[in-house]
Amino acid sequence: MAAPGAAGSGAADTRMEADAMADPHAAAGRAGTDRRSRGARRTGGDWRIVLPVLNEAAALPALLRELAATPDLLRRAVFVDNGSSDGSAALITAAGGTVVFEAKRGYGLACLAGVAAAAAQMEAEADRGGETEEGLGGVRAIVFMEADGSDDPWDLPRLVGPVLSGDVDLLVGSRRRAVAGAARMAAHQRLGNVAAVAGMRLLFGIDLPDNGPFRAVRADLLEELQMEPRGYAWTTEMVVKASLRGARISWIDTSFRPRAGDSKISGTVRGTVGAFNGIFGTLLRLRLRPPPNSAN
Repeated sequence: MAAPGAAGSGAADTRMEADAMADPHAAAGRAGTDRRSRGARRTGGDWRIVLPVLNEAAALPALLRELAATPDLLRRAVFVDNGSSDGSAALITAAGGTVVFEAKRGYGLACLAGVAAAAAQMEAEADRGGETEEGLGGVRAIVFMEADGSDDPWDLPRLVGPVLSGDVDLLVGSRRRAVAGAARMAAHQRLGNVAAVAGMRLLFGIDLPDNGPFRAVRADLLEELQMEPRGYAWTTEMVVKASLRGARISWIDTSFRPRAGDSKISGTVRGTVGAFNGIFGTLLRLRLRPPPNSAN
């Protein structure tokens, strides 16, 4: 099997394929995914970054500067204000960024609102340019990124490149190497992530070193997954549903930096316990659900 970095350079990495195909749920979705994969093996295409925001005024100025320093990154970014009371939206607007609003709290709800906004943005651009591509309004891939400064924009091309080239359908950024080095992660946050990864491996044969939120996914696959707005379990649901459809899932090592401000989930033991319960509830629910129809 290819090394983690190979996926980042565009080579296909199928770490999970053998385990996923051994699972009857995953096998049910393989035929449909094979057809989609052949159609998706093209280079180029447009993509968008979705960043849920909830009171991130401490982190946003530095992150906005980083995005603006690289051509096109800020243009591709869609920030979703999820009810901030600290002026986060104003900071984004002042920096020339795009911000939409989702009044109902929840990470999954914010992500869905961002995806919808990205599709609408692309459709508007297509109307002006007269061209459109496959995907959500012409969007070929979506990257989900944290707005708290813990994810490094430098990793964005490495994440989205293999998805755009058709080498992989879902590419997850792993924080494991960064945390093993100098990066700091709270002990209860690390334990919760290990438990989630173990649960996916035990119940679905999914072998990932990390279930971090920094990831890139094919837009048409994301649409087919029919993601539900579950706050704590959004990342887990995406991986499991993609695996059940036979999608090609891989990972690369990404940076992990100390966040600015307080975490809404992992910054407290209570938040991590809530995430733990939500994740395992989702794993059990998906394990007991009938396999997806391969004709879809």
